[in-house]
Amino acid sequence: MVKRGRIINKKSKKAVSPVVSTVLLIVIVVILAIIIFLWARGFIKEKVEKFDKPVEMVCSEVNFRASYDGVKLSIVNRGNVPIYNLNVKKEKPGTSDIISLLKPINLGAGASASEDVQVSGDYEKIIVIPVLLGKSGNKNKQYTCPEDNGVEIEL
Repeated sequence: MVKRGRIINKKSKKAVSPVVSTVLLIVIVVILAIIIFLWARGFIKEKVEKFDKPVEMVCSEVNFRASYDGVKLSIVNRGNVPIYNLNVKKEKPGTSDIISLLKPINLGAGASASEDVQVSGDYEKIIVIPVLLGKSGNKNKQYTCPEDNGVEIEL
């Protein structure tokens, strides 16, 4: 085709070939799928087991006694479920703080332990929450039981 003395070639327009565009679309879809998978994985809890059942069910079997004398927190495990560690929730009107004991206490059946716990301020009560050690695949994992399975101590 001739237009005012110049030849215009219709094939001279540059574009992405169909093969390259298909490969780009596939790469984009794969990247999006990976991003969605990693994002959704955060919503799925890892299954932790103890005594060949979900650790959540074992938490209701934990039986322990706790007392606090202003300095020392004393614990006696009265059940058959070993307690790996403890979290202590300090509560006062409008706020609460959770502290975890620095070293695991590993209380087996009938065992007892005492730890120094500082509860300074105008806290009204503390709740001692058991932490169990379960299995997730080949690894040991800590599981903090719900607050309902804890022992409440008025200060």
